[in-house]
Amino acid sequence: MSDDQQPTRLQFLEQAFGEHAKAFESNLEDDKFKLEQQKSVFKKRAELAAKVPKFWSTSLQNCGQTAQFIDAVDEDALKALKDVWIEHSASDVREYEVRFTFGKNPYFKDQVLVKKVTLTPPKGLEPAPEKPAPYDLEAPVYLAEKTPIQWTSSEHDLTKKAPRPADVEGKEEYDDFDGVGSFFNWFNEVGEDRTTLGELLLEWWGHATEYAAGLASVDDDSGAEFDFDDELEDDESEDDEDPKKEIDLDDDEKKRPAKKQRR
Repeated sequence: MSDDQQPTRLQFLEQAFGEHAKAFESNLEDDKFKLEQQKSVFKKRAELAAKVPKFWSTSLQNCGQTAQFIDAVDEDALKALKDVWIEHSASDVREYEVRFTFGKNPYFKDQVLVKKVTLTPPKGLEPAPEKPAPYDLEAPVYLAEKTPIQWTSSEHDLTKKAPRPADVEGKEEYDDFDGVGSFFNWFNEVGEDRTTLGELLLEWWGHATEYAAGLASVDDDSGAEFDFDDELEDDESEDDEDPKKEIDLDDDEKKRPAKKQRR
């Protein structure tokens, strides 16, 4: 095989699993079929969500990971959100587009705003990234070209009312500074997704119903499932503590995560 020729998926599986490679290949095709079958579930969800006022805006607000990107200036505009759909590329599942459909609102004229996430880095990016290996699920993805928004007026331009701060990288919690600006800034960004909002929307979308119903915690920013064994261990550790030890309420308050201050 030449250096320029990319190995096939089956060749990767043969290297990893030897004689069992073809069985794993068949299993992957079954998984791909299941993903296609899920589309009907999400389409039905969209039909049901259309009957519930503010389903999508409520869902975004109830998810801790996405809520931190919603500024106070966005809330009224997001109430006009009628549908959110995520479509993966047929050629490479790592690439996808997020489609937001809006009803009439006083802020912008667009009915649909689409943002694409791609494996192709923007031209002129320094240092130039390496070409991603086939089937590498950890390969970096990039925000594609800007999505123009037809604001009804300069006064209604939410990205001007709440611009994106320059120092968003390296922050574990966006509560560390005065927010990340308007949610709609994301549509203007190209290249590296500095806030990882695309990835977070991908995770949120699969559970949008739970968030809209309030079944998932507003402050749940881990996406991890509840681990009963870990909880038992924590309880046992607490039981082992000195029962005469005083409880420092002030210290307990310090441990609580800070909430983003809305403008």
